Amino acid sequence: AAAHIVLQLVTQLKRQRDIRAVLFIRDSDNQDERRVRLEQAREERKQSLPDTAIVIGIADTKREAWILNGFVALDESEESLLADLRQRLSFDPTIEAHRLRATTADEPERIRNAKIVLNILTQENQDRESLCWQSTPLDVLRERGQQTGLTAYIVQIEERLIPILQ
Repeated sequence: AAAHIVLQLVTQLKRQRDIRAVLFIRDSDNQDERRVRLEQAREERKQSLPDTAIVIGIADTKREAWILNGFVALDESEESLLADLRQRLSFDPTIEAHRLRATTADEPERIRNAKIVLNILTQENQDRESLCWQSTPLDVLRERGQQTGLTAYIVQIEERLIPILQ
């Protein structure tokens, strides 16, 4: 319902402003219907917003998974943190972030929570977190993000948003 309201508002605002794109980005929180509802809203507004790119990004299951997809250890300390997590999880959380499905910060599931894993790797440093999407090569993000929704989002940016900005 919120997407419909936003797109209705955009339709009205376009009469006075040059709005060329709308981006909906949210966590799936294990609710696949969120994507479906956003896609339905986009489809229903296709006629009234023909020259407006509507981009949908759904992080499966949390945005932290996207950031983990972009984490590349910068030094021995970070490599050690990542190696420890690989050992504890039995998989690489930067490559298989989609497997971090826990929703609690309590033991024993705590280590399988994407938010917790990201905080461990970045040591809760926002600047370090930002580097994960600002510095990581796009091909790495595409490869790692296939199961988290990041790759699909990048494709939508390339196909829907970039053409209207050129």
